[in-house]
Amino acid sequence: MCPTPVWIWLFEQKEHSLQKLHRELRYMEPGYITNQATNIDIHPMDFWTGDTDPSLIEFFAPDTDTDFKIANTALDPEDPVDDPFTWVRAMKDSQDFTPHEMHHQLYKAFSKYLRKSPGGNKTPIFWDLVSMEEDDSLFNSNDQHGFTIQRGATSADGKAAHQLVVMESEECYHDVLPSVGELIVLVRWMLSGFKNHKYQFGKYHRHERPQLDFPTMVISFLPDARVRVLHGYFDEGRLKVAYTQALNFDAEDYADKMDGLLQWAWPLPEGDTTKPIPLPTIEDDEEDEWDEWEKWELRYREDSEDEGLETESDGEGDSTEVHKDLSDYESEFSEEDESDWEEEDPGEENEGWMEEDMMSADIKKKIIERLEEKMKCLREVRELT
Repeated sequence: MCPTPVWIWLFEQKEHSLQKLHRELRYMEPGYITNQATNIDIHPMDFWTGDTDPSLIEFFAPDTDTDFKIANTALDPEDPVDDPFTWVRAMKDSQDFTPHEMHHQLYKAFSKYLRKSPGGNKTPIFWDLVSMEEDDSLFNSNDQHGFTIQRGATSADGKAAHQLVVMESEECYHDVLPSVGELIVLVRWMLSGFKNHKYQFGKYHRHERPQLDFPTMVISFLPDARVRVLHGYFDEGRLKVAYTQALNFDAEDYADKMDGLLQWAWPLPEGDTTKPIPLPTIEDDEEDEWDEWEKWELRYREDSEDEGLETESDGEGDSTEVHKDLSDYESEFSEEDESDWEEEDPGEENEGWMEEDMMSADIKKKIIERLEEKMKCLREVRELT
């Protein structure tokens, strides 16, 4: 019997580590995240170009050639009748003015310009909208971090796993740094990507390349008419995030900023999400490198041997368990309750490899080089069944 394929093993370990981070974030006090936060790397990003730290993989880029722009609509951004945000700005000196309402009207203006642009009333062919009925837990915070998801979308072609979220937050904790709530949204949608992929891959797409990363981008509308764009992915046990400052739209250059924001409305998805992210090679001593490789090989073999013992105890030594690795995710998805990983104490120690050092790029590459051999073995077993 063949052991569990390496990609399934890597997939499960990454998901478990991401669940642990989600628990830690949920138990944090509302506020902003500094770069010293555990297991989180944050890097500034340019709102206009999307440029960020070169150490990050840029899975999203603004669509600078988009047709979604104010000039392509019949709307006048200076007319309160055409622009909901201009209307609320004109109300600032009245007794009925509610400052907390400004970011909601800004979102309405953003949506209106998007909808009135050419093709704006349809979802682009490379994106699928996510319905609230599919998973309402993704759309509201229901806790002290206070946010509402206005829109969510995922890659439509099945060959990538990018995700897009538009949210409104109840508080802006820092003009520059992202909030805990914004990162909770990032991680929560990434976890949803893992769960949905297990279900979809196991039921429908066994012959397609598996997704191993679920990069997510968030447009966050904040009080005082501010907007932040951030995106991130999870690798080497750390959340890697690029973020813009909370840009103030209550300014003279409002129209220019709105055009810039519309370029992020349906960003260009980039990067390969079907394989572990290649990290810069670290030139280690060859002996140390192979010591590390042996450590991961031993851990992987131990996991595989444990599965083999479970199979023997059930009296089944055929290919049923191998087939189960790829096709039984549907039952795992339906039985897995989100509360299982949301309600655990963040201080509780977690078993597994995520507590230890992550593997280097060279070691990860060597593991993936063995993937084809493992999958070939699986195909041979399938032919026998």
